[in-house]
Order: sequence, then structure tokens, then C-alpha cells
Amino acid sequence: MLSSMPNEFLFFNIYPMNFKKNITVIVGENGVGKSTLLVTIAIKFGCPAEGGARNFNFKTEDTHFQSVEHIRLIKSGKRISDLFFYRSEAYYNFLTEMRKLDAEEFGGAKINSYYGGKDLLLLSHGESMKALYEHRLKPNSLYIFDEPEASLSVDNLINLIRKINQLSLKGTQFIIATHSPLLMAIPDADLIELDKKFHRRIKL
Repeated sequence: MLSSMPNEFLFFNIYPMNFKKNITVIVGENGVGKSTLLVTIAIKFGCPAEGGARNFNFKTEDTHFQSVEHIRLIKSGKRISDLFFYRSEAYYNFLTEMRKLDAEEFGGAKINSYYGGKDLLLLSHGESMKALYEHRLKPNSLYIFDEPEASLSVDNLINLIRKINQLSLKGTQFIIATHSPLLMAIPDADLIELDKKFHRRIKL
């Protein structure tokens, strides 16, 4: 798991980036590399580039990021219970793959049972995201969220923030890229501004 202690996690071939706290919020202008950063971390942990759980193997495009070849990931030895990468722009692709797998006769529980047991493609984007954070998130885990606010109402975003705070106190680590002022204002989060040539910790 990415440790909440300093110097346990370094990112980027250009400069080291330390993730010091259980909640890290990454901000910056469009095109500076926030999504690329999160996708690269997620791929290194075994998640699909389009989002999903570790070892959930699917792709609709042959997505490739050169940064994956050059990244050096240093992590603590703490074992995590769960890992998930949410990518708002590709969440539909993940849900489509889930439905496809659940339709096959493998035996055992369906994948959507971990998300409340509903066919999430029949829900709105916001409702399916709500099912994710209400049912899927666990203590002592790692969650990587790229613009989780994209589909959520203000009330549901506040509920997500409440869930993030609760789980961070139970050992779960969140890395979040966002443009949302609400997510930027999460108490005790590490707020990092990303630019094409630098990163820096900031305070609101």
C-alpha cells in the first residue's frame, strides 16, 4: 500500500513525488498531466488504463502511455485489501465489461454483487458512481479517482467526501485528480498542484 509516511512513494522520471497522507488531491490546469499521472500509477498496480480493479483485464483501445515505461514506483510492504481505479471518462467501458462477464456462466457471485447487485448500465452515471462508493470501498485499501465529481450532484459529492474521510481513518489511501473546490477542501488532505514542469504542495 502507498504509505502515509514520507518518502515511501516516489513518482515520475523527471522528479520524485511523495504521497505523504492518506488523502492526496491533485489539481492543475487542463493538459498538465493529472490523468496521465493517475493512469500510470493505476497501470503499475495492475489496473486497466480505462479503470477497474486490479487484474481486471480488458481494453477497448490499445491505450499506451510512455510514462509507464519510465516510472519507478516505491511502496511500503503493507498489504492492501482492495484496489480500484475510477476514470470518469471511461467508466461506461468498465461497466460494459462487467455486464459482459456477469452474463457468462462461470459460477459464483456476479461482479455487480460488489456494487449493490444492480446492472449499473441501467443507472445514470451518477447513480452508478454512487453504487461504487457506497458498496465497493473498504478499509485498508487504495483507491485512485480521476475526476470523481464529474457525474455527482453536490449532495452525492459531499457523501463521497464523507466516505473518503471515514475510510482514510481506517487505513485507506486515496489519490484524487480533480477540478472540484469541494474535493480540494477535504480536511487534512495533501493538496498538490501539478504543472508540466513542476509540482508543489499548496494550501487553500
